[in-house]
Amino acid sequence: MHTGELKIPTEGRPIEAFFMCREEKPERAFLILPGKGYTINHFVLDFLWRMAAECGFYSLKAEYRGYTYRHLGEPYDHHYAAADAGYVLDYLNEMGYQPDKITVCGKSLGTIAVGSLVAERGVVFERAVLLTPVLYMKKEKGVFSQWAEFNNKISKPYLIFGSCDPFCDRDTACQVFPKGLIECYPGADHGLFIDNDYLSTIEIQRKIIENVKQFLSEPL
Repeated sequence: MHTGELKIPTEGRPIEAFFMCREEKPERAFLILPGKGYTINHFVLDFLWRMAAECGFYSLKAEYRGYTYRHLGEPYDHHYAAADAGYVLDYLNEMGYQPDKITVCGKSLGTIAVGSLVAERGVVFERAVLLTPVLYMKKEKGVFSQWAEFNNKISKPYLIFGSCDPFCDRDTACQVFPKGLIECYPGADHGLFIDNDYLSTIEIQRKIIENVKQFLSEPL
């Protein structure tokens, strides 16, 4: 297995990322974008990264500059996350991976970055996995506008979240993504954890990895 660290160039400080792949240049890529409170070392993200590499993808997980350089006070809200995701996508394009050969997996803030790439840049990924998607900040204020455009371009996204997630719920997810694959874990929070029940939490993570692996193998 080939692994390594990357410094993806930007107009400022580089983006730190890590790749893993079985062969030198796989046909397809798997991109992981983390959340604001969930870096690329988050348990499920790290195992999804490894699983994708084992399945034959060029697997890449990329941090936001605000995480990597947070001691310098650099920001990492959704605007910066979307900009950083754009730099990572440009890097993959230069490697020869066009969006129709990329499966993107966003976690929390990463789903906002993914939504922005699709809505604002017109990017159409091969597949999209939305882990704990941020559909809204407050449900009464409505769903973020980019999800309508995202839904027009991505025919079958895979949404994964818990029933105690404050930024997503099953009814809204089904309304916004009528053709999407929806998976909601009872009792799980925004981190996909169940309070005071580590065994159930680990089982959720295991199921997610297995189900995403299955999703990657399904015909489009």
